[in-house]
This record gives sequence, C-alpha cells and structure tokens, in this order.
Amino acid sequence: METKALEKSTRHWPALLGDGWLDRFFNTPLDEYFSLSRVVSVPSVNVSETDREYIVSLATPGMERKDFKVESTDDTLTISAEREKEEKEESEHFNRREYNYNSWSRSFSLPENCNRDMIDAEYKNGELKIIVPKTEVKKPKNVQKISVN
Repeated sequence: METKALEKSTRHWPALLGDGWLDRFFNTPLDEYFSLSRVVSVPSVNVSETDREYIVSLATPGMERKDFKVESTDDTLTISAEREKEEKEESEHFNRREYNYNSWSRSFSLPENCNRDMIDAEYKNGELKIIVPKTEVKKPKNVQKISVN
C-alpha cells in the first residue's frame, strides 16, 4: 500500500505561472465545469512574462470599462465583470424584450516577485490587459565565514 505525504498549501487559486492547473483542467470531467441548467461565459486568460512584467490578457468583446473590477490583495489577483443588457423592440404587431445578464470572476495567485502597488489595467479593442510589474529579485549576499572563539 502506497502512502503519500500531505502537502499544506495556502493557495486557493491557480498561480499565474505553472502550478499544474492546466493539467488539472484537462483531466477534470466537463460536468464539473458546466451545468445544463445554465450557460456560463468566462473568458479565457493568456498569461505571458517578460523580463520586467507579467501580462494577463482576456478577450472580452462587447464589454465596457465600467463592467470590470480588478483587485489585488497580498497574494491574489481577482478579475471580475458584470454586464446587464436589455433590448426592447415594439411595433404595431408585436412586442419583444430580451434581457441578458452576465457575470464572471477569475482569481490567480500572484508570484512573490511582483510589485502589487503598481498593477495596471487597460481595456482596448475588446481586450482587457493587466500588467503586473516585477520587482528586482534580491540576490543572496556572499556568505561570510565567522570564526568561533
């Protein structure tokens, strides 16, 4: 019988990079993500990295700047949106009214080497782009040997 050690993790959300969440996503049955009783539209997220920053991009056509809320805590970046749309059409022979409501939220664990105070978000041409600047990685100091007297 094989036993495995339990690992304690404080992460509740997928990390921006790595963490195996992509593998878990493809190995999870679809019925855990979708329900026949409702249709949920959550945009896909692309995460890229340069020497100076992480870039989180979401394709969100049809939304407006006011629909988004981007928040960060010490270790989490949360992106959410809420949009209500109502269409009315009236004529002599018929009335039509369609109401649409869409909301979603995505959260990610932030890496330790990011500047949480300088995160910036921009919505342009149907794409929400969040720039997470990196901080300088502190290099370990040279070890100094101290003699014991």
